[in-house]
Amino acid sequence: MGGAKATARASDKVRPDLPSPRMDFRDIATLAGLTEPNVYGGVTTKKFILEMTGNGVAVFDFDNDGRPDILFVNGSRIAGSSQQTETRSRLYHNEGGGTFRDVTANSGLTRTGWGQGVCTGDFDNDGLTDVFITYFGHDVLYRNLGGGRFEDVTARSGLPATGAARWGTGCAFLDYDRDGYLDLFVANYVAFDLRQAGLPGANPFCTWKGLEVFCGPRGFGGGQGALFHNNRGTSFTESTQKAGVGFADLHYGLGVVSSDLDGDGWPDIYVSCDSTPSILFHNNHDGTFTDVAVERGVASK
Repeated sequence: MGGAKATARASDKVRPDLPSPRMDFRDIATLAGLTEPNVYGGVTTKKFILEMTGNGVAVFDFDNDGRPDILFVNGSRIAGSSQQTETRSRLYHNEGGGTFRDVTANSGLTRTGWGQGVCTGDFDNDGLTDVFITYFGHDVLYRNLGGGRFEDVTARSGLPATGAARWGTGCAFLDYDRDGYLDLFVANYVAFDLRQAGLPGANPFCTWKGLEVFCGPRGFGGGQGALFHNNRGTSFTESTQKAGVGFADLHYGLGVVSSDLDGDGWPDIYVSCDSTPSILFHNNHDGTFTDVAVERGVASK
């Protein structure tokens, strides 16, 4: 055991006699056909935290042709203004040879608003990859119908589509109970109401190093994690409290990743948080989770 560790450490040392690898990154978005602008808040001025979080992107093969396609989540411009402009998320088909074609128009991805994050997975096991997009307001689940078409099945699937607004951010598909169907975890950011939001400098939570900036996240209530159990591809049932993954006012949830982080064969959930400790939900193998971020050393950035 000791010899193996010593060998590994020795192999990790930098070899001064070897040339450094050459890295050359170039922006080829225009050449590739990725030309539509990404919209999120004012271009020169952003008054609210809603305009600051930006958008997610998904790289996945939506038509099973063996080439990865791209979906860019889009938002709105100028929050709280009569000039607010809302845009749809953009779907690009990989044409091969390093080029993409915008196929949004006939895709069925019709939702507009303050889009945030995105995750993909085949929730109904029909062989086609579906899409879940988080929003400020209500998230949306798009079922892949094939042929480059998607259908909004949020309400039909039992996911929240009306009622109080949530600020969804990161999300992940995972089979947390290993029944063969992908469940869904969604992080929510802060409790925010644009009608009551203060302007930069309105209170101590709206300044930074003497500058007047957008308010938050301090001063706002936290979001709420949400776990939805997949009912064999037909619908989802919220199991947040039962599973023990709600985090209420203690955290401002942003990014989410799911993986078997301890090699026990069960998927865990990591939630990266803003200005508050991050969360590592360990899968207890019985439909529940325990936050072990502090003891595993991943709670603080």
